[in-house]
Amino acid sequence: MTPAPGRGLTWAALSFTGFVASLFAVLPFTFAMKLIWDAPHLAQMGAWSVIWGVLSLIGLLVAARLVFGAWLRPRPLAVAIAGVGIGLSAVLNVVLQRWETIRFGITEPELVGLTAGLFAVLIGLSVAAFGAFLVPRRLIGWPLAMVVLGFAGVAIIVLSNIPGLQDGIGADSWPLAICVGLSGAYAIVTAGLVLRRALDRSEDARQA
Repeated sequence: MTPAPGRGLTWAALSFTGFVASLFAVLPFTFAMKLIWDAPHLAQMGAWSVIWGVLSLIGLLVAARLVFGAWLRPRPLAVAIAGVGIGLSAVLNVVLQRWETIRFGITEPELVGLTAGLFAVLIGLSVAAFGAFLVPRRLIGWPLAMVVLGFAGVAIIVLSNIPGLQDGIGADSWPLAICVGLSGAYAIVTAGLVLRRALDRSEDARQA
């Protein structure tokens, strides 16, 4: 199958719509967790990342089926990148919420600044990277752009935490510091892998 280049934008638009819709679709799942299991707040926050990420990946696959007329088989590397990113987002979300509770007694985004959105940026980056390895290389432009945007978002958030290191890292802050550091490392590796695929023309030669 050789998808027409013009369909790449349509696929990207549908995928982004699915990504946003998946965020709102999380609410019924978390409500059910609270109603049936009486899940604690931290468990709900971890599930938030996992459900959002998984639904978004499904959205990418469905969008590809609608636009290209066939199911695209995800590469093992794509699944691994997405799995690590979604898992890291879930852990970060839980650790950050717990840190806020210990430090301030409440959980409010205003208390942690940009770091409050890091879990969401990780979801976006992992989903975009999944898409970059899902479609043929000639259609990688849009997911590559989203990966670059996600990398920039993670970089900005990680760098915004550096001034706080001047006061040292308390014992209760080490889990959060490690998660933020791992987020930066994940963004670098993921962006590098996607960029390498974007520049690798050997795939086009094999498909020609």
